[in-house]
Amino acid sequence: MAVNTYKQDEKVSSASNWKTLLRTVSYLKDYKFKTATAIVMILAQTLIVAMLPSLTERAVDVNIVGRDTKGLIITMGIATGLALCSWFLSMGYRKVLASVTNKIVYDIRRTAFDHLQTLSLYYFDSRPTGKILSRLINDVSSLKDMFSRLITTLIPNLTLIIAIVIIMLHSSPVLSLSAFIVVPLLVLSMYFIMIKGFKNWMDFRQKNSNMNAYTHESYAGIKVIQAFDAEKETIAEGDKIMKDVENAWVKAVRRSDLLNIVVNWSMGIGYFVLYLFAVKWLKIGATSVGQLIAFASYIALFWQPIRSLAAAFNQFTNQVTSAQRVFELMDTESILQEVPDATELKVTEGKVDFEDICFAYPDEPDVEIIHDLKLHVKPGEMIALVGPTGAGKTTIVNLLARFYDPVSGKVLIDDQDISKVTLASLRANVGVMTQDSFLFSGTIKENLLYGKPEATDEEMRDACHELGLDDLIMSQPQGFDTVITQDSLSQGQKQLIALARTLIADPKILLLDEATSAIDTRTEELVQAGMAILMKGRTSFVVAHRLSTIVKSDRILVIQNKGIAEAGNHRELMERNGIYADLYNSQFEELDKE
Repeated sequence: MAVNTYKQDEKVSSASNWKTLLRTVSYLKDYKFKTATAIVMILAQTLIVAMLPSLTERAVDVNIVGRDTKGLIITMGIATGLALCSWFLSMGYRKVLASVTNKIVYDIRRTAFDHLQTLSLYYFDSRPTGKILSRLINDVSSLKDMFSRLITTLIPNLTLIIAIVIIMLHSSPVLSLSAFIVVPLLVLSMYFIMIKGFKNWMDFRQKNSNMNAYTHESYAGIKVIQAFDAEKETIAEGDKIMKDVENAWVKAVRRSDLLNIVVNWSMGIGYFVLYLFAVKWLKIGATSVGQLIAFASYIALFWQPIRSLAAAFNQFTNQVTSAQRVFELMDTESILQEVPDATELKVTEGKVDFEDICFAYPDEPDVEIIHDLKLHVKPGEMIALVGPTGAGKTTIVNLLARFYDPVSGKVLIDDQDISKVTLASLRANVGVMTQDSFLFSGTIKENLLYGKPEATDEEMRDACHELGLDDLIMSQPQGFDTVITQDSLSQGQKQLIALARTLIADPKILLLDEATSAIDTRTEELVQAGMAILMKGRTSFVVAHRLSTIVKSDRILVIQNKGIAEAGNHRELMERNGIYADLYNSQFEELDKE
């Protein structure tokens, strides 16, 4: 299976920026009233700002020229009142939009998190955890700023530009067209800069995701780093990755800053052309001083939102690329799908059949891990899977738990195709215990009841007693209510609690993937009696290297060369003196002598 690492950029689908923007905007529909209220306030505030130069024109051409002091005071009073209204409206819509954007970001993060829970194990196996977290945390958080800029910057500025253009054209079409003569050049330049800009910002996001993946991996492996005195090498590698992030950011900013240069040049040319036309028309008396001052103000107002948009361009394009990454995650479909008419799995006996199973990972369809596997397991039978690393032992277990689907063939439980039953009913009947025995932050009780929250305290205590966990539980400060984390218990203690968790869930079929490999000999002895009780009457599959979990199996399957190389019980395989005998003699000779 090919795995993306922190050294590689993720492959992100190339979605249209406009489609991404429209999809982002669509989240506002759930908050129609608040959004509409904010937009009305924005439009009112924008119109007020657009009207102020007209009052300036009136104050100069009418009140001052006509020596109308009272009229000047009234005009200035109206202007002051409108300015105050503009300020209050601005504060109002910002407060409303802050509430809306926070709720939208919460909705998107919740949807993305919920969707992650539906994805198959392959999604998580094929990429670093840090890259998933980067999308769920960093990219989603970036959307909050995107919504704020979209509504508080893009909408009011575009509205202001439109209002200013209408007023200018109404006042003097000639002067207006002279001021707008550079707009086609501006639009064309913006188009080409934006195309490259989005690519540059996507590259920055990818490099930032790589950095998050490396940081997470470094922290997770800090014990190994310190044990091998590899801090300097880790720091050097981290510096290299962070330099890649910096270079990608600088490249994106430099390209995007070209927009500011284009805007400033366009604005300067616009002013020059405006005054050139104004001087020509002033000679024939077609333009008043007040009108020229008003037009100068309108030109300033026209370019002000454009400059504001150009200044926000870097962040906005960065945020659109974040939105693309988030939406791609949300659009990712699980490779495991329930059929529309999926039925509930009903396990009465526990018979398991693998019929002509072939398996390869989705990203490497030509590299078969399992080929034409045929296996029939009787109810209550204990099957041990042994073989070299990478032979496919865990793959067989994963297929039975339906963490993956085979490329061809069927897996049946009591003659029911597991691909046609609900995942919930399958997981309720198939218990999985792995080597890492992950425990969640919370109390011991919460961890024990994780697979069966409705279990009674009596069921929980009985399971712990069967596994000899009484002393471990009572040695904790608050007993079952003691708060634990993944690192607060020894590996052996975690294995014992995980085993009790599986016992409480009471699955009909049990999958133990090297579940005792990390337990010391003394602790293993403690759990053997409990495991015997757990497996009694249950069909069990055990992937293990320990003698105690192999020799007592009803059948031992040696997995090699994409299938079953040998099969039989311990005595039969030892008499055959084949692959299993060699493995046994090399790994368990000392224990056998005892």
